[in-house]
Order: sequence, then C-alpha cells, then structure tokens
Amino acid sequence: MIRFGIIGSGWRAMFYLRAAKALPEQFDLCMVLCRREEEARRIREQYDVPACCDEKAMLKANPDFVVSCVSKAAMCDTVIKWLGLGVPVLSETPVSLERGRLEQIWELCSGGKLSCTKLQVAEQYAYYPVHDARIKIIKSGLIGEPVSMTLSYMHDYHAASIIRKMLDTGLEDVHIAGKTFMMPVTDTRTRYEILTKGEVVKKEEKHLVMEYESQKTAFYDFMSDQYRSGIRNRFMNVRGTRGELMEDTFYFLRDDNLAASAKMDIYRDEDSGEVLSVKFMGKTVYIPPFGICGLGEDETAVARMLAGMKKYVDGGDEVYPLREALEDAYIAEMMTRAAENPWEVVNSEKRPWK
Repeated sequence: MIRFGIIGSGWRAMFYLRAAKALPEQFDLCMVLCRREEEARRIREQYDVPACCDEKAMLKANPDFVVSCVSKAAMCDTVIKWLGLGVPVLSETPVSLERGRLEQIWELCSGGKLSCTKLQVAEQYAYYPVHDARIKIIKSGLIGEPVSMTLSYMHDYHAASIIRKMLDTGLEDVHIAGKTFMMPVTDTRTRYEILTKGEVVKKEEKHLVMEYESQKTAFYDFMSDQYRSGIRNRFMNVRGTRGELMEDTFYFLRDDNLAASAKMDIYRDEDSGEVLSVKFMGKTVYIPPFGICGLGEDETAVARMLAGMKKYVDGGDEVYPLREALEDAYIAEMMTRAAENPWEVVNSEKRPWK
C-alpha cells in the first residue's frame, strides 16, 4: 500500500485524488492539506478523504511522501520546506523555472543539506499510455537512430522532457532560437466550460528550433490554446536514420532494406477513455499497469508516478532522475527566453547537475 498526502486542493491536485480513489488497493490518500477550512470541508464531503488546514495534522498522518500541488510561484519554497521537515516530496512540474532556484534545489539535495533529500518531479507525459508505447517502439531501433523531431503536443518543460526521451539527448547542450506569434483563433473552451459565442481572439503561438550538441534537432510549435481547443489538434513526428514516426504510424526499412509501414492499434474504453492496450505488428506494447480501472491517460500516468515515487523512497531507482527534471525545467526557461527575443540564439550554459 502506498500512503501519500497532497499539499494543495486545486485542479492539478484532483488528478492525484482521482487516481487514489480509483485504485484503493494501491493507494492510501491519508491527508489533503488545504489553505482554507471551507476547501478542506468540500474535499472531505465530496471525496470522502481526510482533509485539513494544519501542517501538523499532515505530519501526524505519517505519509510515505507528499505530493506538492501548489502554484508555480510557491512550489520551490514548499518543496524545500517539506524536505526540511523530513518528508520526501513528489513535486508537480516544474519545481521552478528560475535557474537560480533550480541550482539551489540541486545543491540542497545533492549536498545532503536538508533533513530529507528524496525529491522527484511528477513529469507525467512519458507515462501516458500512447507515448509510452511510442517511446518503446523508437527505443527498439525500428526507425534507427532518432535524429529530429517536430512536436506540437505539449508545452515548455513537458515538451523538453518528451524531446529528450524520444531523441535520447540526455543532458546535451542545446542552442534554441525562435519567436512568439500572436495568432487569431476562435475561442472554443476553457478548463471549465465550452464557449459558443464564436469570439475570435489572439493567442500566443511559439515556434522554436532546438539544436543539440549531437546535431539532433527538435522543431517546437505550440499554441497556448492547444490543450483545450476543439479546433487545434496535437501531433508529433520523429525521424530516424531508418524511418520515422508520424503520429501513430511508423514508416521503416525492413531487414532487407525495403520500405514498410505499420500503425499502432490503440484500444480505448468508449466511456472512460482509458487505454486498454496498444498493439504494434502483432505484439502488445502497452497494457494498463494497474489493470483496467477506468483511468484516463493523465491519471494513469500520475498513478505510475506515485508508484515510482514509493519505490524510490523505499530505496529503488529514481522514477524521473532529479538531474533530468532540473534540465528539462532549465531548457523550458531557455525556450521562453528564445521565444521572447525573436531569432536570437539562446545557448545552454554550465549547470551543476550536468
């Protein structure tokens, strides 16, 4: 049984709560720490889980670790505080987007300067079932050495993580250049409601070129509306020396060097959207790690992060190595600088976790 607490009660915290409720045999959500009593009351009544506004109550609940789901501005200080209290922390992404704070986190954790140094960041995208399957097939060598990628799927630090995973760039130095455009698009929905007025508004659209020291290249294209818009799709393309991935289809050379193609077969539950399995060329490349439980891709990925964090706390390998988490956040900060300074090349510099 994995016993954990949540710090925060906002939109992102609910993903962890839903994962715990769907898998009670795996997860024991022992406490949700809220800022206001009315919020704690709502959590208790609506979800039937313990909730409070008292840090001492969280400590008394004795979690294996806490998940920090506070705002980006408060994240770094919250992480340091709870590590200082001796509690391992799984931080929502990112732990910070300021280079100085990233270096501070590395110094504190790598130097053993806190009561607890068990910190991981909950970067979930590589654990999405379909992304997990894509990564496995790429790593099998089907398309040879991956050399370039076009990504219009997720933003900033999430994108940096997926690029590193799929292109296998590790902690390579990188040069980034690009621009932010303000593009007109019809507003279709927010996080909480569908919009039907047909209002055309301006949204940020970032275009970046990222060249790594190995000469591998990523082309990043993301509009701020892309996660929720019903008229802006998401896509990815990964090119290798012997083929490429275009969304769910792989184009590749067979052993006799003749071209072929094959599509991933993705089976979903029609009601919940849960990915039940992913098959490719007659082989199963993904099955739900906790069995069929009605979780969507995001909650499934979150559950895997929770399970990985427990193994790490108990002495196992890191689920998402801290140096990689800090690197992805650092690259995200570089991406922002590049987008704000049109076509000025931003170069990675020496950083202590590399």
